Amino acid sequence: MDRLARVSPLGLQRLRVLDCLGGNSRFSGYFEPAADADLYKAFADYVAQMSQQWAAETQPVLISLLAAGRLLAGDLAAADVILDHLPAEAFKLDHGAGICIVMPLYALSTSLPLPASLRDTDRWVAGSAEQAALRTWLAEHRDKLRWVEADGVYHADRDIG
Repeated sequence: MDRLARVSPLGLQRLRVLDCLGGNSRFSGYFEPAADADLYKAFADYVAQMSQQWAAETQPVLISLLAAGRLLAGDLAAADVILDHLPAEAFKLDHGAGICIVMPLYALSTSLPLPASLRDTDRWVAGSAEQAALRTWLAEHRDKLRWVEADGVYHADRDIG
């Protein structure tokens, strides 16, 4: 089985995080799980290794990107890290170029069952009303969320309408 077929069950968001963290580059920490390895555990281990390797990093984008990886490995506390490091202004992508700078926002918006009113990542900037609303929503619903690894998302145990 080729590598792409092997890792594809991780889904788009985790594959994007892998790419942004160098997981697709043989020069910077290539992600190559053993054929008999649990793919999701291998992803979580890779993210933990990268988080340890870059633990002293102070760049908000890298801190958020590492948190996105942890969030997509089932660490809900990483959502707080992403919210703590929102950009000062919205990023504008050029035909998809620069996906790594917005990947943490996408990871948060796609993995959590947020209400439609909080899904516009273009409005997620530091000090905004949306940042405060996201923090409030997460605080109110954190204990109702459970990680569904195969889907790469958090589901609500109870109605959070």
